[in-house]
Amino acid sequence: MPFRKYDHVERLGHDDVDGITIGDVYVFPKLDGTNASVWFKLTDGVGWHLQAGSRTRPLSIGADNAGFLAWTETPEAAAKFWEVFNSGGASWTIYGEWLVPHTLKSYREDAWRKFYVFDVYDKEKQQYLSYEQYEPTLKAAGLDVIEPLCVITNPSDEQLAREALNNTYLILDGAGCGEGIVLKNYLWTNKWDKQPWAKIVRNEFKEESRRAFGTTVKGGEYQVEAAIAEQYVTAALVNKVRAKIVVELVNQDFTDGVEVVSEDQDVSKLYKRVEERHRKQLIPRLLGTVYHDIVAEEIWGVVKEHKDPTIDFKKLKAHCILWTKKYAGDLF
Repeated sequence: MPFRKYDHVERLGHDDVDGITIGDVYVFPKLDGTNASVWFKLTDGVGWHLQAGSRTRPLSIGADNAGFLAWTETPEAAAKFWEVFNSGGASWTIYGEWLVPHTLKSYREDAWRKFYVFDVYDKEKQQYLSYEQYEPTLKAAGLDVIEPLCVITNPSDEQLAREALNNTYLILDGAGCGEGIVLKNYLWTNKWDKQPWAKIVRNEFKEESRRAFGTTVKGGEYQVEAAIAEQYVTAALVNKVRAKIVVELVNQDFTDGVEVVSEDQDVSKLYKRVEERHRKQLIPRLLGTVYHDIVAEEIWGVVKEHKDPTIDFKKLKAHCILWTKKYAGDLF
């Protein structure tokens, strides 16, 4: 089976997930690690092989993702996946979160460097399996499966906001709540007959509740570009993009032999060293990627929310840079 990247999870309110809250909605905790996947590939004349990937690419020796590939090749981990294979999962791609430090550092000590499954895609059926369809097989194989926090029929926005703020999955006692929640409605498809999942990210929810949604008038004339940047360039987005870039730089340094990893490595200190070493590379990548993500992933929501606005993209980029610098001030 070929590599299949994980589908983008849209924020609740995006046009692509309109109607997802009608019916039975499974509410899952959202983890803040790095997206990873495992699948099985059949090679003519050789047989089946266990494969590993990030969200967007296959992994290989010298191009790992925070040590995930190396973990899948350990005898203990590999045995679990082959048990899934032998139990009817040959056509499955198993998606999950490889929990390594990103933005959120308040997970329990025993939670780190583990793979938590959150979805399974069956390539023969060409669809995501429901939780009830994949959970028994994966748990029987000894894999960690993220369980839903609850199932709500026709949830209100207020109910979902409370679930986002009450999510303490894998969080240290007294250390607050997790990153947010993911909403899945297995019987729903959007108007394009696709089935993207929705998310509520806690930091974004707090920021949106204190802002006038989509409106920015602060001592000057209203500018749609400023409103868009303030609405969509959030601390959660900037921190997520920054963390992904740093993980890539860490992998690059490992490949180049700059860093040596040990079992007792303080990952947060490692990441900080890498940030300092690659500061000149990190800053332009962060600014450019945040702007790219807004244009590539949010523009349809912008058109809908702002009623077909006329946008000066040069101004929009400048405002996106301004908000990115605000949320990553220690880099500048």
